[in-house]
Amino acid sequence: MMEEKYDDTFLARWLADDLNAEEKMRFENSAEYQDYLQIIESADQLEAPSFDKQVMLKSIQEKQQTTASKTRKLNTSWMYAAAAVVLLFVGLSYVYLNSGETFETGYGNQLTVTLPDGSEAILNSKSSLTFNEKSWDDDRTVALDGEAYFKVKKGEKFTVTTSSGTIEVLGTQFNVLTDTDMLEVKCHEGKVKVSSKTQKTAILTQGNAFSFIEGKTASWNFDIHNSTWREGESNFREMPLKHVITALQDQYEVQFIIEDIDTAERFTGSFSHTNLKLALRTVFVPMEISYTFKDKKTVILKKAK
Repeated sequence: MMEEKYDDTFLARWLADDLNAEEKMRFENSAEYQDYLQIIESADQLEAPSFDKQVMLKSIQEKQQTTASKTRKLNTSWMYAAAAVVLLFVGLSYVYLNSGETFETGYGNQLTVTLPDGSEAILNSKSSLTFNEKSWDDDRTVALDGEAYFKVKKGEKFTVTTSSGTIEVLGTQFNVLTDTDMLEVKCHEGKVKVSSKTQKTAILTQGNAFSFIEGKTASWNFDIHNSTWREGESNFREMPLKHVITALQDQYEVQFIIEDIDTAERFTGSFSHTNLKLALRTVFVPMEISYTFKDKKTVILKKAK
């Protein structure tokens, strides 16, 4: 039987898992298969995007010399072809994984991000926003972790993805707050479609709000003229205390030592971003929780007696 030749097209198909069962079995039983696995292993050790065929070849040959009893001399031209295919895939993966633009905010900071179509995302403290500028014309999608206020230009569908659900709009202004197992959306203008990760959906218009918290959904109306975090005041409605504590940490860069309080208890109210002691008082006094400073950046919380 004539020995089969594996060119770069065949190797690319194998790497993309595009071979049929017969081709795959024949290749995996061939002498070249083990050599190709060594090439992949060597490629994994390279740091993208700097590649060098000669360096790779030398690395593979040195690896083979240590196991001479189990190896044979490689065909150098085939080696280059295989290495080139691997490097192509590694390179494409590097470009794909690094094509997104990511913006982040620190403690107590806000950041306005202008998107490629002129839409805006205003990030609250300790939040991050990621989008792909290269594919923006075909896919207006951003990934949000934290909280942001969006001013979306009219056009194709605009999507915000979070760990707890997605928000879809055509052109509007809305606020999104997301945390572990929690999503809250407030529509300030236009129309918004919200889908939780459990596939529960809601259509919001101006003044409508929707939340998905620990598996439960809620809808209500709010006054669009009330102060928001963009003006230095965070507002909450029936929010588990643990998320309010996270918001305090993000605004003031403080840590909390929680002793004997129920962080699942719900809080309705607000706190200021300009005065930590005032913020602590407005959140914890109504909930009968005492707070004491262990140091300037650490606060102890426990049930008031």
